[in-house]
Parts: sequence; structure tokens; C-alpha cells
Amino acid sequence: MNKLTLLFYVILVVSCKSQEINEINKLTQFEKQIDSLRIEYKIPGISVGISINDSIQLIKGFGVANVDQKIPVTGNTPFRIASLTKPIFSTIFMRLTEEGKINLNWKIKDYYPDYVGSCTRILGYFNEEMPEYSFLLNQYHPERDDIFLKHHLSHTAENIPGTAYKYNGFLYGMLSDVVETATHQKFDKWVDSLVIKKLNLQNSASSQLDESKRIVLDKIALPYKIDDNGNFEMVEFPDPELNAGAGLVFSANDLLLFDKAFDNNTIISKESKEKVLTPFELKDKSLSPYGYGWFIQKYNGYTLVWHYGLQPNAYSGLYLKVLEKDLTLVILANSQNLSEPFDLGKGNVLNSKFAMAFLNEFLNEKK
Repeated sequence: MNKLTLLFYVILVVSCKSQEINEINKLTQFEKQIDSLRIEYKIPGISVGISINDSIQLIKGFGVANVDQKIPVTGNTPFRIASLTKPIFSTIFMRLTEEGKINLNWKIKDYYPDYVGSCTRILGYFNEEMPEYSFLLNQYHPERDDIFLKHHLSHTAENIPGTAYKYNGFLYGMLSDVVETATHQKFDKWVDSLVIKKLNLQNSASSQLDESKRIVLDKIALPYKIDDNGNFEMVEFPDPELNAGAGLVFSANDLLLFDKAFDNNTIISKESKEKVLTPFELKDKSLSPYGYGWFIQKYNGYTLVWHYGLQPNAYSGLYLKVLEKDLTLVILANSQNLSEPFDLGKGNVLNSKFAMAFLNEFLNEKK
């Protein structure tokens, strides 16, 4: 080895070592920030995972999954992931489109059982018994002949379909009924075959009703709210049934394994992936902040694709990808406060202090 080659080799080794130390420092600083935010927002426990180039760099729990028994959260603790179900549903949906079992441009009324009657009855019930939830359907017009599956998948189904974005998990949830009608198979079976079994996920279940996953479900982080005295109060689990918009049980580690499969086109093709990660074009040619199952926005030249989860007074979560960096963050929490304070349904993840702690640490170069 001549001197020039040796010098190059030494520089390369030193540079790699410096980069490795820098990444370790970022992870250490982020851990401190995230646990500080957990305490600030009074969250009993969170599970955090980070992957870089589809390699898991951090998988760790902070706080507790069970307050009374002081059971710590780990990276493998199962959580109800609320609306983080939506990106997984959209992946399954696109796989079914690739197989010709379903089509984005189908009319929802043709594949949703008793469509108009069901919507009318539900809205009537909301108006009479739960008026605070009437907003979920009072701007939706099931009698229209131009509501397509793509409008539900992109949150553009209300008023005149395709003209405006408005986050509506209730309407999104209808899509699992459509899948079941079109394929003659329950949605939870598609979750099992295309995701959980295919990826060998060990700490996930299609729902809390899946008795075959009793070992997983017995480890689930319990849900809490903050009582009037500022203490953690355990609450009942949310509705255990699975639909397109909510119901999955996942660990942070398993979400990162799903993320790797998503990145590597294991479940859907590159073309389908690009379609779900493209902002929906509204009728006036402007772009929605949402694609098919994902929020999309720009930040300092980077493309952020993400979703949040929120089941009030129970669970919340954040799934955030930086495409140009092959960088992914997942956080799961057993209270609402990872998401509820930040009004994320409007489509701006930068409102989240948890997201900004991550972006500031991993995207902003420090001098």
C-alpha cells in the first residue's frame, strides 16, 4: 500500500467513524428530548423507533404500559395505533387494485351495503343522540352519483367530491366494508395475510378481537387519560373492531418492519407506492395535503410523508418519513397527548413538538 492510498484509507476511516459518532449523538439527544416531551405532555408511556436506510437505529420505550403494576414500555410493547391504521389499509387497498380485485374509480354506492339507507340512519342517530358527531356526515351526500373510492381514500368525499380536503376518519373507515364486499373476505384476513404473516410480525394483531393473538393482546399498553387532579386514570379500551381507519394493534418495532417492506416494494409496487404518496389533485388543480392514506408536505426542501393517530383519552401515535433521507420515525403512546394538542388533522406535522424534535435533530445540520 503506497502512502497516498494509506492516507485515503485513514481519511475514509476517520470520516466514517466521525459520522457514526455524530449519529449516536443525535440519537442520544433525541432520546432525552422525547422523554422530556413525554413528561411535559403527561403521557404514561411511549414507544419510539427510528430507522435510517431501513436499518433500525433506535427502538426503545419510555415510561410505563401499566401504571399500577409499573410495567415498562419497550420497543415491542403492543399499542392500539388508531389512525396509523390508515397507511397500512391504503397499502393493502393498492395491493388489491394491482390484483384487479378493486378499483379507485369505482362508485362507493355499488360496494357499500345499504349505502344511502345506512348513511341516513347513522346521521339521524348522530343528530338525535350525539349531535357533537353530526359533522362526520352532515356535509356528505350519499345520494350523489359521483362519489368514488378515491374520494374516501383521500378525504375529499364531502360536499362536491374531489373539490376540497377535509379529514374524516369516519368516511375513510367505510372503505373496509367496500373491500369486504368486493373481495368476499374480511379485512382482518387481508391484514393477516398481506402484512402480519407475510412480514412475520411478532407483536401485532389485526384487532383486539383476534383471539389467536391472545399472547400479544395480553401485553398491550393500557389506555389512560388525565383526571382533574392531573393523575393518570385508566379508561376503557376503544371500540375493538377493525375498520379501514382504526383498530390495528402494533408495536413500534413491527411498524418499522412494515415501513421497510413499504420502502422496498414488498407489498405493493413502486408505481403504487408513488401513487399513494402523491398529493391528491383537487378539481381546481390545487393539491391537497393528503394522498391515499398519507399526509404529504415539504419542509426545508425535504418531502415529509406522515400520519398521526388519535383515539381521544386513550391512544395516539406518529409515523413520519423523510423520503430523501430514507429516515423514519414511529412513536406510539398510551394517552391522547402525543397528537391531540397539535391539531394534526389540518395537515401540518410541523405543529407537533414531537415531530419537530426529530426534524431539528436529524435534518438541521449543527455548526
